[in-house]
Amino acid sequence: MRESDSDGTKVKAEYSITLHPHRSLSPKAFTSLMLFIGGVSFVAGMIFALQGAWPVLGFFGLDVLAIYIAFKLNFRSGRHFEVIEIIDGELNITAHYPNGSEKHRSFQAYWSRTVFEKDKLFIRCRGESTEIGHFLIDDEKAEVKEMITNALYRYRHGHALRD
Repeated sequence: MRESDSDGTKVKAEYSITLHPHRSLSPKAFTSLMLFIGGVSFVAGMIFALQGAWPVLGFFGLDVLAIYIAFKLNFRSGRHFEVIEIIDGELNITAHYPNGSEKHRSFQAYWSRTVFEKDKLFIRCRGESTEIGHFLIDDEKAEVKEMITNALYRYRHGHALRD
């Protein structure tokens, strides 16, 4: 829920949902996995080095480094999230990117609709549209579509959005 508007006044969202990409590996598990991979690579590399093929040890080190970089890039992309809110008749979509930048779109909530087509989830309003939740799997997109559709229905029909 957003707590303040640009002019500093307190604004509470009538409806708010935050979408995050799924990451199943915790930081502690990542450390354990990297220690295991590093240990196995070191032992295997030392076996080759003791047999005279010492350059292989360096290639094992490069493999560990490549795996580490790949995981770090994956964790970085996991910091992307989207906030969808209904505030004062507006459906606001704010995408927060890992580099700290944001992209904001705003639609009239009364005329907004959620559309799921070709494996993509869109918010549409009067000829304009924006994709949301591109990082979600299809089942999650269907669930989010249902949640936002219900919130928009309750908004249009004057029902309380917070239960």
